[in-house]
Amino acid sequence: MDAVRAEGLTISYGGKSALSDVTFTLEEGKTLLLLGPNGAGKTSLLKTIACFHREYRGKIEVFGRKPCNARELIGYVPQSHSLNERVPLTALEVVAMGGIYRRGFAHFRIPSKVIEKAKGVLNFVGLGGMENRLFRELSGGQKQRILLARALMSDPKLLLLDEPLSALDPSARAEVANVLSKIKNEKRVTMIITTHDINPLLGVGDLVMLINKRLIAFGRPEAVLTDKVVKSVYGPLARVIPVGGRVYCITGDFHIHRGGHL
Repeated sequence: MDAVRAEGLTISYGGKSALSDVTFTLEEGKTLLLLGPNGAGKTSLLKTIACFHREYRGKIEVFGRKPCNARELIGYVPQSHSLNERVPLTALEVVAMGGIYRRGFAHFRIPSKVIEKAKGVLNFVGLGGMENRLFRELSGGQKQRILLARALMSDPKLLLLDEPLSALDPSARAEVANVLSKIKNEKRVTMIITTHDINPLLGVGDLVMLINKRLIAFGRPEAVLTDKVVKSVYGPLARVIPVGGRVYCITGDFHIHRGGHL
């Protein structure tokens, strides 16, 4: 079954186009890595799929439904969280939010079933035993895994992640990438991930899409990450360099590579 299908999708803000005439299909269980320079339309595409933005023309379906009729199937992790860190929320309370808000429970009445599920999800993302740690005291990588756990509380079929590796050090990026791999392999969740650093995610991604106000390329990484395509997105100074069975892509603001096994 197709998880996401777009045909001639054009996304606008106040009549001004942010992304034009995009057509693609993402099968259920696959992971799409979404690349492009700042302002290319990546976040706009995620928000339209999640029904956070509704100004568009063309066709967009999520598991055969219009986005706003499929919201219970979607988990969304934004680039920056909106939690007020002056409020002393624990890791468990933040994760439990994902099981509370959709069911209409007040924060002070977290059901025991939700608490137990939140503990299980914390274990899944490698943060078991940290239930009572304050969210604001966690490292950047730990916070990102907490936000992933919160999104998983609703058992989404589609997970949308906007720059989940941004502002993380290499160790934290690897930890988050490992969790995303577990989500893909153990929970079989379809994912769309925007990123400026594809390198840690190539083991997760099945498909790559490059956009810059329009669709530039879509397909398997080995077909998409070519010198011609990368230059068309990031400019003439971008280049693709094969080194020891791997391909490195230099764009000026990040470096990406793919292994020879792809």
